[in-house]
Amino acid sequence: MGGYVTGPASPTLPSLADQVEPRCWIIIPVHNRKATTKACLDCLRLQGVFACATVCVVDDACTDGTRTMLESEFPEVHCVNGNGHLYWGGGILEGMKVAHAGDADVMVWLNDDCLPAEGAIDLLIGRVLESKGICGGVCRDPENSSVVTYSGTKEGHEDMVSPGPGEFVQVDLINGNLVAVHREVVDRIGFPPGLELPHYGGDSIYGLRARRAGIPCEVCGDAIATNPPNPYFDRFGKTKPAWELLKEPLRIGSILYWPAYWRFLREAFGWQAYFRWPAYFIRLVRHFAAALARHFSS
Repeated sequence: MGGYVTGPASPTLPSLADQVEPRCWIIIPVHNRKATTKACLDCLRLQGVFACATVCVVDDACTDGTRTMLESEFPEVHCVNGNGHLYWGGGILEGMKVAHAGDADVMVWLNDDCLPAEGAIDLLIGRVLESKGICGGVCRDPENSSVVTYSGTKEGHEDMVSPGPGEFVQVDLINGNLVAVHREVVDRIGFPPGLELPHYGGDSIYGLRARRAGIPCEVCGDAIATNPPNPYFDRFGKTKPAWELLKEPLRIGSILYWPAYWRFLREAFGWQAYFRWPAYFIRLVRHFAAALARHFSS
């Protein structure tokens, strides 16, 4: 396991706007969040990213006018069509396939509700050009900047890492909200498991595969973004009936989708997955009990 690596983040790297090479692609999977997607693209445009990278939006069959907005307001965006069943993992997979075929040297994963700070993408790209690995940013709650919402974790630990300025932390499981991946990572370990893990867990498993192959997988303390926490379970018992939670183990886009959960356990823990599997049911019962409590207290 790696630890903290201190020092300035790529001190000699010119800004992304000054680079003709390498070829960089920003991959953004989207589905029916037009206003959120627009805010993300506005942020990238303001930072000059469109002038020096290919921004690739994977439109997973949006029906809310997202495609019309992209064509009218962001004609420079490269659009990839989805079938409505890609989810995050499938969207990233399709985007990376197109980028890799387009000779991308660096592929950046970006959630459309994640707003990178000025220079954050530059830092991540610069780092993976040096490491030939994976490097993610630190996402913070826009309502409370002291709260880390997404970054990455070390194997055996639940807390997300929070490196300070000038620090890089090696992680085993990485959150895919803002992550740069060097082309050589794909050449060595293939693409992320977007079919086996269509929504949750694919980013973490890809980082774990990289680490096990000896590829650096780290988080940069200077690459900051804002990304609100996922209110996933809080919706049940408040805006959705508590018993709707019982459908989640069979819904592909759910964090409780049991086939993906089992595949994650098998790859992450091997034979120990059989001993960890009961915790899945405990987790489901715990969330259902909390949802019922919210339902009756509202």
